[in-house]
Amino acid sequence: MAPAKIRGALNMGFQMAITIGILVVGLINYGTAKIEGGWGWRLSLALAAIPAIMMTIGFLFLPDTPNSILERGHTERAKEMLQKIRGTENIDNEFQDLFDACEAAKKVQHPWRNIIQPRYRPQLVVCILILLFQQLTGINVIMFYAPVLFKTLGFGDEASLMSAVITGTVNALATLVSIFTVDKFGRRSLFLEGGIQMIISQIAVGDVIGWKFGVNGEGDLSRTDAHVILLLICAYVAAYVWSWGPLGWLVPSEICPLEIR
Repeated sequence: MAPAKIRGALNMGFQMAITIGILVVGLINYGTAKIEGGWGWRLSLALAAIPAIMMTIGFLFLPDTPNSILERGHTERAKEMLQKIRGTENIDNEFQDLFDACEAAKKVQHPWRNIIQPRYRPQLVVCILILLFQQLTGINVIMFYAPVLFKTLGFGDEASLMSAVITGTVNALATLVSIFTVDKFGRRSLFLEGGIQMIISQIAVGDVIGWKFGVNGEGDLSRTDAHVILLLICAYVAAYVWSWGPLGWLVPSEICPLEIR
């Protein structure tokens, strides 16, 4: 449904929604942690029903895509939907491209068998490796266990939750960077810059923690040390969010030909 010239940026909307959700969760956890009587965590979990209800209601008004309508054989309805989405009746060239692509897709047989053919092996390997390394960056440890991680490093309960909010804020802001740069600088540049920045940040965090705690895990962090670690983790999160995070989902969909997509 997205116009080709801004398709990359709009694809990042998926990542933007996730990062906003992570930030909101961090703020809710920080606020509900102050509720006494053991109701804080219950309220925190219950509030997750709000976005679920909003999404369910939103889906009732979500239009079908022209491509999906075409695949079901409703050519005129698909053309009307494309005109509605683009806001113009001058869509003949784009609709013809969609129609040709749909007809070509119908002729594809045994897509799962095709994907392991030698001529598609480079795309298959690249897609697997991109998503594999996306997870091996360690981002899940930071984003899911940030409060526990910061508390383990010596932050107090409130400080650990606030640190998670700070990283969530960086997460959301860095997504805006990817939205405005992905179509301008290209995918490869963001992959390289983000990867280098993540490596440097992770090595620096390991050096600081190793210097303060050694190999036996005994030691403590000063206020300055804690701020340095938080800054380095924010640099790591930002690098991931404007590179390997969203691009891990965008690039595989772009490099695969129609018959195996």
